[in-house]
Amino acid sequence: ADPSLSPSPGLKQDAPRFSSPSSLKPNQVSETSLYGVPIVSLVIDGKERLCLAQISNTLLKNYSYNEIHNRRVALGITCVQCTPVQLELLRRAGAMPISSRRCGMITKREAERLCKSFLGAHSPPKLPENFAFDVSHECAWGCRGSFIPARYNSSRAKCIKCSFCNMYFSPNKFIFHSHRTPESKYLQPDAANFNSWRRHLKLTEKSPSDNINHAWEDVKAMFNGGSRKRTLPMSGSGILNETLMIPVGGKLNCRSGGE
Repeated sequence: ADPSLSPSPGLKQDAPRFSSPSSLKPNQVSETSLYGVPIVSLVIDGKERLCLAQISNTLLKNYSYNEIHNRRVALGITCVQCTPVQLELLRRAGAMPISSRRCGMITKREAERLCKSFLGAHSPPKLPENFAFDVSHECAWGCRGSFIPARYNSSRAKCIKCSFCNMYFSPNKFIFHSHRTPESKYLQPDAANFNSWRRHLKLTEKSPSDNINHAWEDVKAMFNGGSRKRTLPMSGSGILNETLMIPVGGKLNCRSGGE
């Protein structure tokens, strides 16, 4: 056992000092700002991760555990559970109560996405009308289409154009739309329902850039349930910049290679 983690009456006085992200080492405690609120972070497996419980108790305190959990799952955010040593470090830093027995950690990018889905304004991304993501799903015979963010102005907006029949569908309906092609294989839908399109709909490009991945994550975070009053403004004015607008046949698109 690590003697430095033995119980101490002056637990707060023994808390580790915060360091800048550039000097962080494994299991070293730091602090970062999220929507102007200081949140404790810890380096786990080479990534700086934030304490989800602290985020829930501060920025998202007006939402229930189930609301936060369901939103996290819908956004595809996976928690990394702390080891006993890491949990003790978080306790000493004041991020977790002494009675806590476990704590999930998420990256800052994931924390921003989660908070933005609750606190950010759901305004359509400011993108050219003909900008699109190439997307596909594997439910039933599968399908492929173009997700047009400029048309995504409500949860039921018909913003996906099928690449086979050119009809438009909402994300909820598109995962139930498929075309049988010579190379397609039938796949029994994995409990597909009208609320699970974020889990089934993927970018067609196998290795998209981080910028495109982040932009896609931002789009998926829109209209993701919840109707409570939002009290904090959304940071940033857009999700993409001009470097993502790749001309393809005279149009702007997210494609880079492929069919």
